[in-house]
Amino acid sequence: MAQPLTVLRATLEIASGNASSISHYQRAVDNSLIEVSRLAEAMGFVQQLLRIATDASLSAPIELPAVVEAIEEDLRCVFEAARVWLDISWEERLVRIQASASRLRQCLFYLLQHAIRSTCEGDTIHLRAQPTEDGVQVVISSDSPHVHFRELSCSDCLQWNDVAPYLTLAAALARADGGRLQWRDHPFVVALWLPAARDGASG
Repeated sequence: MAQPLTVLRATLEIASGNASSISHYQRAVDNSLIEVSRLAEAMGFVQQLLRIATDASLSAPIELPAVVEAIEEDLRCVFEAARVWLDISWEERLVRIQASASRLRQCLFYLLQHAIRSTCEGDTIHLRAQPTEDGVQVVISSDSPHVHFRELSCSDCLQWNDVAPYLTLAAALARADGGRLQWRDHPFVVALWLPAARDGASG
């Protein structure tokens, strides 16, 4: 949050001492509004991290396909508006995973939103779920080699010192359930691993 505050202060100080016309003041106001918006987004990001850190939701054995199907429905309009396709596949018998359904749903929501913003119109985002020795791995990848091709608004994909908010929040959600998250952006690929349910049951 320091960067937008510093820019905001400098902009206002310059306008206060050196503005020579109405247009100069107007530019200062416009620039200040942009920095205020960035600051609000940064504060929202921090609030989300705090919410995740204090989330008391308990993990339980859950079926991954059911969560994925719910997320697909939630984001259907977003995919249609972006003209990006979603291709989902998983093996017939995945082990159940140990996680909070609400945290996993939010985690996948962030990952798919980031994926959409890392693609071009007409691209396909692939979501693959496969078993590992001790859990399940979900791999989300994009056909597009172009990163952040779309015109992004401030709230779409802020970057602070190479921190991507959606991915950072998703990683925090995964860690809360004993999982881990890895990604790269050239092209975009993310791998989410979550542990098998402690009862060892299969779906």
